[in-house]
Parts: sequence; C-alpha cells; structure tokens
Amino acid sequence: MSLRAYILCRFADTSANYTSWMSDTSIPCVVIDESLPDWHPPEDAGIIITHMHYRWEELSKLRKILDRDRVPILVLSDGILEYRNTWENPGLPDGSLFQPLFGHKLACIGRGQSRVIESWGNAGKCEVVGLPRLDAIESGAVAPVQTSGPFRILIATANTPSFNDSQRATVVDSLKAVQAWFESKPAVGERPVKVTWRLSDGLDEALGVGDGVDPEDRPPIGEVIEEVDAVITTPSTMYLESVLRGRPTAILDFHNSPQYVTSAWTISAAEQLDQVIGELADPPLPKMMFQQHVMNEQLECQTPAKPRLLRLIETMIKSGEQARVNRVPIELPARILTNAQQEGWIGAPSFDMADLYKNNPAFQDLELRRLQVELSAAVARLEQMPAELAEKNRYIAKLMRSLDRSRVRVEDMHNRVVAIRKRFGVEPAVPEDEK
Repeated sequence: MSLRAYILCRFADTSANYTSWMSDTSIPCVVIDESLPDWHPPEDAGIIITHMHYRWEELSKLRKILDRDRVPILVLSDGILEYRNTWENPGLPDGSLFQPLFGHKLACIGRGQSRVIESWGNAGKCEVVGLPRLDAIESGAVAPVQTSGPFRILIATANTPSFNDSQRATVVDSLKAVQAWFESKPAVGERPVKVTWRLSDGLDEALGVGDGVDPEDRPPIGEVIEEVDAVITTPSTMYLESVLRGRPTAILDFHNSPQYVTSAWTISAAEQLDQVIGELADPPLPKMMFQQHVMNEQLECQTPAKPRLLRLIETMIKSGEQARVNRVPIELPARILTNAQQEGWIGAPSFDMADLYKNNPAFQDLELRRLQVELSAAVARLEQMPAELAEKNRYIAKLMRSLDRSRVRVEDMHNRVVAIRKRFGVEPAVPEDEK
C-alpha cells in the first residue's frame, strides 16, 4: 500500500511553512481541509504533520491519534517562542502550547527553543530543524547595510502584537514613544532618518502612519528588510529574519516580559531610545557578534533546514511502518537529527503545572483517578458538541426563514393598509406627542 503524509492545516497549500518542503517529501502530501472532529487517519496514513496545536479540536484529534499509536505525529514549530503568547494569552487554554507535546516529535527552529520546550516535560521529543521557509535567505546575496546617506530604519510589529486590551495599550504606548523620538530628531548624527512603518492589527491607523495600501498588496517583509539599515520590532520571528539578513535589530518590549529570544538591543522604556537608535545606526562590533550568537542559538541556519526536515519525516515514516508490521508501539530515538549539534534539556524536576497555573483548579487536584474520570467525562461531552451545535444551527436557520416570511407578510399587510387609505382618502393619525 502506498503511504501518504496527511497535513492537518487548511491553508497549507498557501503557507510557506509547508510549501517550502511539501513537494519534496518521499510520499505524497494530502492537505486536510475538512472538520477535524469528523476526520480520521485512513489506512494509508504514513505520518501526520501539523503546526496547529492550540485549540480543542486540534488537541483532541492529535490526542486520539497519539493514543492509538499507529501513525507518527510530527508537529512543526512555525516561529519563535514568545513569553506573553505562552503564559499571558487569554485566547490559549493553559498548557496548550506544547505543555506537553501532543505528538511524537516537534520540529524546533533552534537549539534554544528545543531546550525550553523540553524543560516543559518533553524530553526526547524535540528535533532541531530550523525554518525551511528561511532557507532562501543567503547572506552573500543580501543587500548590504548602508553606512552613509540616509539612515533607513524599519519599525515593525508581530502579526499578533498583543493578546488583550492592556497589552495592546502598552504596544501603542511603545510605538508612540518611537514615533515621537523620530519626529523630534529627524537625523541620527549626520545622517537624515528615513522611517518605514510596517504595523499590524490596525496599529498603523492608531498612530496615523497608514499608507492606505491593502496589506495583500504590500511587498514581502523580506524585501522591506533588505531596503533598510536597521530594524525595531516587537517580539516576533521577524527578529530572526532581520538578523539573518545582517541588520542590527532591536526588540521593542515595554511589557518588560522575559525574553525567550534575547537580543543585543532591547527597548523597554522611552529613555533607552537615544542610546539604542544611536547604536543601531553605528552598531558596536561586540553587540553585532552577540546578535549573531543569538541567531545561531535560536535558528538552526548554518546549513539549509529542508533536508533536515525531510530526513526527520522519512525516519518517522519508517518507524511507523515498522511498528505497524510488528504490531508494537512506535519507538523513536531521543535524537534523530544528531548532526544538528543540539543538546536538549533533559529532565524537568521543577516543572510543576500546579505552581505554574495556581489560579486554574484543573491543575491543583492531584487525585489522579478523579481527574481521569472528569477528563473522560469532559472529552465525551465535548465530542457531543459538534452534533448539538449543528442541530442548533439548523433550528436558528429555521427561525430565520420563519422571520423572513413574517417580514414579507407584515410588508404585504402594510401595503394593503396604504392602498385602502388612498382609496378612501384617509390620512394616518398623528401621535399626540407630535401634534
């Protein structure tokens, strides 16, 4: 039987996280665009691949596949870890960001990320791959930084720069501080400043720096980075893209949150802008060396990432085949990509979910059997939800059709009353309060 790789991501065909490698796998890739609760791995499933690891539908489906242990699951990390997204994002259920991993392996983008995620109770599950979509960036072909003429700087934000109203207000304050600085100082040293804004989530309108261009028509961020000499960005994978292109890059973070990805320059208060922007225009060599070290730690990029990912996929497929033939659980070594020179974090003696999520009662109860019963009941209840929601949607649709028919009848009656009034010359009564 010919095996296939099933991709659990509706938009995989248009996402560089997948299109950068899908056509080169040893088996055909099939993108699943149907509802996950209704989908089940077919007999020809050689591997399941996804980066979607956040919502109940995704976690529930991955958990069921993992429990059967018939098909290997590879989860892709599609960018950097960001503290607020991990611990202060009300849109993510506690623990859903790889705590633990609902898969056999996680393709990490770098050694630093691997060590952090393994410290969350995932020893032996992380493989250092890199980001295949960034393989196309070749340092020798990147436009050089200008050291004379206008000082060109990009001010950018992550795709999702905040996760609640308070965080958004802080992001706006930080951007306004940067905006005010450049408005008061149109030159750095002898070089006039040329600022390019690339903001997301409506922040360009909030600051009055919108260019009126539809986001779909804007040039790729990589092209924009190559046309500037330095970058200031909120915590984002864009930081690594900028550093990979040799741009001195500062992280703008007025939240003063812990940094999983450290940087040579961090702006956590308006008072730091003078020094940081001055150094971005004329970066000290030790800080550029540290910036390079951070990139090598956070992004495996000494060699292309795609061959490593393909090798990881191929190894997992073969392990899954062997396990099915022998009717045994899937077994994978703790390190498949040993040439990535990674040393993962082994063991997690202080990783206690009850301490991490003190306000969540789900992690405070240590009675295992009771938790198992409650979890089983919760999963069974959640599995009923799609059918119940579908039934309610049908009922709502029925009510809407009834409402539409009522509106038509009311309009017809109104027209008849108007016609009778005209026929007998009767004027509509005027309400007392309008006389």
